[in-house]
Amino acid sequence: MRMHIDTTGNMHPHVGCPRSHIQPKSENRTELDQRSRHPIFIVRWSSAVLMAAVMILLVSSRTQAATAPGASGAHGPYPVGAPLTDSAITMAVENELLRDDNVFPNTIDVTSKMGIVTLAGTANNLLNRERVASIAECIRGVRGVIDLVTVTPVSRPDEDIRKDIVNALLDDPATESYQLQATVSNAVVILTGSVATYPEKKLVERIAKSVNGVVEIHNNISIAYLGKRTSAEMTGDITDRIQWDIWLNGDLINVSVMNGTARLTGTVGSVRETWRAFEDAWVDGIVAVDVSGLKVDATERDANRRKMAFAVKTNDEIKQAISATFHQDPRLKGFSPDVVVDDGEIFLRGTVGNIKAKISAEQDARNTVGVESVECLIKVRSKERLSDSAMAAQLKSALFADPVLGDYSLTVAVINHVAYLSGTVDSRFQMAEAMDVATRTKGVTMIINHIKIQREFSSFNADRLAIDPFPYTISEIYNATPHRNDDRLRVDIENALSWCPDVGWGDVKVTVNNGFATLSGSLLTWIGRTEADRAAQQCIETTVVNHIDVKKGAWWWP
Repeated sequence: MRMHIDTTGNMHPHVGCPRSHIQPKSENRTELDQRSRHPIFIVRWSSAVLMAAVMILLVSSRTQAATAPGASGAHGPYPVGAPLTDSAITMAVENELLRDDNVFPNTIDVTSKMGIVTLAGTANNLLNRERVASIAECIRGVRGVIDLVTVTPVSRPDEDIRKDIVNALLDDPATESYQLQATVSNAVVILTGSVATYPEKKLVERIAKSVNGVVEIHNNISIAYLGKRTSAEMTGDITDRIQWDIWLNGDLINVSVMNGTARLTGTVGSVRETWRAFEDAWVDGIVAVDVSGLKVDATERDANRRKMAFAVKTNDEIKQAISATFHQDPRLKGFSPDVVVDDGEIFLRGTVGNIKAKISAEQDARNTVGVESVECLIKVRSKERLSDSAMAAQLKSALFADPVLGDYSLTVAVINHVAYLSGTVDSRFQMAEAMDVATRTKGVTMIINHIKIQREFSSFNADRLAIDPFPYTISEIYNATPHRNDDRLRVDIENALSWCPDVGWGDVKVTVNNGFATLSGSLLTWIGRTEADRAAQQCIETTVVNHIDVKKGAWWWP
């Protein structure tokens, strides 16, 4: 039997579930939900306990050699059907970390054993640590992630951290009315209080993670459901959410509910999909979710999908599914966007009170099966009676408190409820974080983004400059990447695509001409199209033209 170990060192026979998946019956026992995403273990245990747990895992778990639809080397595509070795998986994870523009790979160590990836090292904040684990979870062949990365943020007084968390919750339009408490000891945050749904509980945790100096979060917020529901009702709701979730549609996931505990079994394509299913299972009335019965195997998942019916959903069915998703989204609480569906094209109309709510509505629609495109016509009309100077001060404070952005001097101005951002950051991730902070600022109805991403030195040239900075010209400094001809660029992109569990091997054709890459072919979801585009963009510094078609329709239960 594979074991799950919580942060106190207690073992539980629930594979792949953080401690929050099976909530303890004792009210005195805290729920330690550092990431709520660790597929095998939650960390902070002694090395002796860790080694014992790993031995239990490796001895008792049956050998599962994941098979790639087509890839097996660090520098080129694998032969079709070749096994994904642990060394290949390790290199694939390290390559993804190296390509990511907000991860410092030198501080992260990666190992793999039977598809279980172990991450060790340090991150300077919780958001970066979460990003490292998320990258590993998205690699084909990874069956689980043991996250041993420790957070070493800038040292701040506990009271300053607590005040920033309280202010962040009050300033966020979705959480300002929640009755919650935050205590901080040695940079460890404990959240208590009560909310109405699980998504609200996770939203509070995400906001707390965005405060600089936080090392760990214990999310002890309880969920106060309004009424009791039958197991059959909850089972039906979970099944519907999984079927309509574009990330999971076609995955053979079986759902059962007993005494408020949802248990999911079946096969998914990646660890990321395990946690997507976990999130979907938290419908009204659920008190715990067990995903230990979900097996991660992209090859088996794809084989199962080929046996299933492929159907086109009606406009009314798609509209009902999107509206149900809006009901579950805490960002849209109090708002009711109109949904118009025309043969897979979605038009969203109405008004919301903040930019983040508008973005959430569009993303919810895009994550729904049967949706081909979304035209978001929602208007942002804030009822906040804040002056431009007050909004600017709030936004500037939030940017400074963010652990991803605190070291950067960003300029903020608000004129007639329009926020203007300028300055420089090091990565697209940091720019996106700055934009996200701005969208959550009460009173702001539009954002004009003038933030620039400064060009970074490569690690190779940085080392050379550290030794002797004078002999090298500016062109040598900035042309750090060795020249790769078109054929090598094509091979690099094909290799990157082979590690994406949502991109079927052979479904995407790659051509490179004079350094410009073109993607063509046909995929079954826009997720695969987006993943293919992202993988290609990380391999090439010039333009990627994405001509991949998305087939109309969706997998459905037979």
